[in-house]
Amino acid sequence: MSTGTLFVLDSRTGFKYDIPIRRNAVRALDLQRIRAPDGTAHPADQISRGLRVFDPGLQNTAVQESAISFSLAIPCFHTTPPTTNLGIKCLWEADFEHMFHLLLWGTYPSETQRTELSRKLAQHMKDIPNAVHDAIHIFPKSTLPLPLILAGLSAYLASVPDVMPISTHATIYQENLECGDQIILQTVACYAVIFAIVRCHRNGIQYQPPSVDRTYFENLFIMAGLTDSTTQQPDKVKLSCYRRFSLLNADHGMALSVFSALATASSLTDPISCLITAITAAHGPLHFGATESAQRALKEIGNPDNVSAFLNEVKAGKRKLFGYGHREYKGVDPRVAFIQRILKDLLVKTNPLFKIAESIESAASKDEYFLSRHLYPNADFYGNFVFTAIGIESEMIPAAMLSHRIMGIMAHWREYMGMYPPKVTDPRYILSFVDYYSGTW
Repeated sequence: MSTGTLFVLDSRTGFKYDIPIRRNAVRALDLQRIRAPDGTAHPADQISRGLRVFDPGLQNTAVQESAISFSLAIPCFHTTPPTTNLGIKCLWEADFEHMFHLLLWGTYPSETQRTELSRKLAQHMKDIPNAVHDAIHIFPKSTLPLPLILAGLSAYLASVPDVMPISTHATIYQENLECGDQIILQTVACYAVIFAIVRCHRNGIQYQPPSVDRTYFENLFIMAGLTDSTTQQPDKVKLSCYRRFSLLNADHGMALSVFSALATASSLTDPISCLITAITAAHGPLHFGATESAQRALKEIGNPDNVSAFLNEVKAGKRKLFGYGHREYKGVDPRVAFIQRILKDLLVKTNPLFKIAESIESAASKDEYFLSRHLYPNADFYGNFVFTAIGIESEMIPAAMLSHRIMGIMAHWREYMGMYPPKVTDPRYILSFVDYYSGTW
C-alpha cells in the first residue's frame, strides 16, 4: 500500500498542513482544511469552503473504493480467494452466468450454481409483462434504439413500483442485499428481453420467447432473431464470439456508464432506474457510441486510398478519429489483441471497412502525430466488427455492448449499496461570471 504524508505549504498564509496519503490518494475533504485568509479574494472564490479540487471530467479524481476491477483486460474481482487474479485466459471459456456470478458475488460458480442462475434469469425473462412489448411497439420501426430501450425499461419499472425505495422503504437495499439481488436479476433479464424486442421491432421479425433450458446469451440470440435462417438456432461460432467479447466488456472500472449509475444510486435509487441512467450516458459518441461512430467514419472514408486525406483532417482538428486513444491506456489497449483473435473466427478480413481500418492503423503507426501523442486503436475501433459480423446493425451496437457491461453496472450498484451509509453525489463547482470592472470573465 502506498501510504504516507503530503506536506503542504500555503504561500497565501504561510500555514503548513499534513495531508495523509492512503493508497496513493488524498481525501478531498482533507484539502478543505486549507483556507485562504478572509477578505483577500473575490467572493466568487468561495474561500470559506476551503481549498477545492478542480477536475473537469474527473480525469484524476477517485470517487469510489471498489473491489471490482477490470483494468488492463486482467480481471481481479474482489480480494477473497480463489478468485484473486483470475485472468482472461482462465475465463476465455466462461459463459455470461459465470462472469456475472463472479462480478456480483465474488466467486466463480459451480456448475450447479451456474445452471440455477441461468434458470432464474430465463424465468424472469418469461415473466416480463406485455406492457413492455406494447411500450416499444407503439413507436415507428424507424425509431432509434435508445428511446425504444428507455420506453421498455420505463414500462417495466412502472409495472414493478415496489422496487423503487421511494414507494416502499428508503433504505431497503442497504438493509436487505438479498432483496437487491432479486431486483438485479430481474433487471438483467428485462434488459435482454427489451434488447430483443427492439431489434425485432426495428427489423420487422417475430420475437421468440425465452426458454429456461437455454443460457442467457442463447436466449438473447433467439429472442432477438440472431439465428440461422435454416435451423432457427444461433450460429455456434458467432455465439462463442459474442460470449468471449462480453468478457472484455463486462466491466472496465469507473467508466462513465458505471459512474452515472452510481451517481443515481447515491440517492438510494433502484437498479432499474440506475440502468436507465447508465444506458443514456453510454449512448453518447464518446462512450459506447464511439464504436458506432467509428464504423460510420469508416463508411465515410469509403476506400483505403482516402485514408491519408482523412488522417490529415484529423491532425488539422477538422475530424475526430473515434476508437483511437484511451484515457486508461497511454499505449496499446490490451483488449485489442483479444478482439483480433475473435475477429479471426468471424472471418472479417474480407470486409471492405476492415481493410480501411487496417489502413488507418498502418498509417497512424508511422505518423509522428499519433506516435507522439501515444494514440493507438482501442477496443471501440475494432469492436464494431465483432457485432456487425454477428449480424447486429450499427445502430444497435451500443445496446449490444450494454448487454455485456450490464454485468459490471449491476455489480457496482450492489457493492455501492453495501457501503452503508451512502452519500448523495453533490459535487462542487467554481463560479464563472463576467467581471464588469475589467470586462473579462
